[in-house]
Amino acid sequence: MLRAFVFAGSAAVADAAQWAVIVAGSNTYMNYRHQADACHAHQIVKAKGIPAENIIHMAYDDIASSPENPFKGKLFNKPDVHGPGRDVYAGCHHDYTGDQVIPDNFVAVLTGDGSKGKTLKSTADDDVFVYFTDHGAPGLIAFPNYPVGVLHKNDLQKALKTMADKKMFKKLVFYLETCESGSMFEGLDVPGVYAVSAANAKESSWGSYCGKDAVVNGKNLMTCLGDLFSVSWMNDVDNRTGNKETLQESFSTVKVATAKSHVMQWGDLSFTSDPFSEFIGEKGSSLRGPATDVNPSTSAVSARSIHVDTLYWAYSSAKSTDERLYAGERLQALLGEQQAAELTFRKFTQIAVPGDADKQSMLWHAKESPRYAQCETLGHVSFVNHCQSQFNAKSAFALQFHQVVVNVCAEIARGLNLDVVSAVQQSCAAGKPEEVLV
Repeated sequence: MLRAFVFAGSAAVADAAQWAVIVAGSNTYMNYRHQADACHAHQIVKAKGIPAENIIHMAYDDIASSPENPFKGKLFNKPDVHGPGRDVYAGCHHDYTGDQVIPDNFVAVLTGDGSKGKTLKSTADDDVFVYFTDHGAPGLIAFPNYPVGVLHKNDLQKALKTMADKKMFKKLVFYLETCESGSMFEGLDVPGVYAVSAANAKESSWGSYCGKDAVVNGKNLMTCLGDLFSVSWMNDVDNRTGNKETLQESFSTVKVATAKSHVMQWGDLSFTSDPFSEFIGEKGSSLRGPATDVNPSTSAVSARSIHVDTLYWAYSSAKSTDERLYAGERLQALLGEQQAAELTFRKFTQIAVPGDADKQSMLWHAKESPRYAQCETLGHVSFVNHCQSQFNAKSAFALQFHQVVVNVCAEIARGLNLDVVSAVQQSCAAGKPEEVLV
């Protein structure tokens, strides 16, 4: 990257540069919203002047070409009922796709490990903006690929600390769109790092422009077009003129607009009076799209239930018998998978503390904070590997039960004698639990 220099006395001083890292951590058409969010963010930072060589984009990139997509080669992050909409995919360059979208590569991008591919080359004079959108769980953010496929909060915060130690930023702003996203920043104490989460540490984030509102040019896309926190901050940027909005003003606006979850601030709050434009680009360019009367909160759906809500909407709004039967079959299969997931995690509590109903109930209901990365990650990966014939443990619905793994790992740290992998294997093989917990 070419860098301009100005002279102060006899010393050469590099002009500050801006960098952006944008990640959509999911795949499959039902998760359309994440890749649409990411491409919209990409369009914003590009239009506002961050050079292409300073933008790093990671996404599986399977949605624009999906057979389920009625607009091949296009993505939309907001509805346009009668018009063509604004395609955010055109010009959305991807640096990592498919099997490259893994936690190791994300950490490498942040920490400047050039052996993995394009990475940050930022310096102590530069400002960095990171935006990540996907599924999450207490202490985890998800990626589409396995065997690991998740990044623990300890490893994320370690990467941010490494960046600080390597003097890779003057200031860094991190926007995170996942369920329980606040849990990733609890205890964050890296000078110069300011983070905003879509939700607190204990709740779901929300999809937006779902169901009847997921319409472009008269066609329903049968998914959610965006995430509520994400479209809130991006619509705010798109609809403003000038570059005077501060980080704090942006937070306050987006907190109100994201009415379904608690948007939170974390880390170093000493520079929230800085203009947001210092991190996302300082040009006055706007991406204001087609006018719409659709409020993004109106059809917002909890990320945990988007899949089932979408299939139920498809079933109830079907215009032919064939469409209704197809949607009904998919809905029944999904409900069976979700029931299997919940019952298996209940069984896990019974195997962890057999014969102790009170302790089992505690493991089911407690809200321990994630602290034990090895145990918690191993538990999640074990559910993915050993329960795959019954349910998808990396789905948004199943990830809500990862709290049980966090609770069990906390008990192990206190002295519970349990092999997590063996307990998960037994749970996946055991079928229904002996009784339903309350």
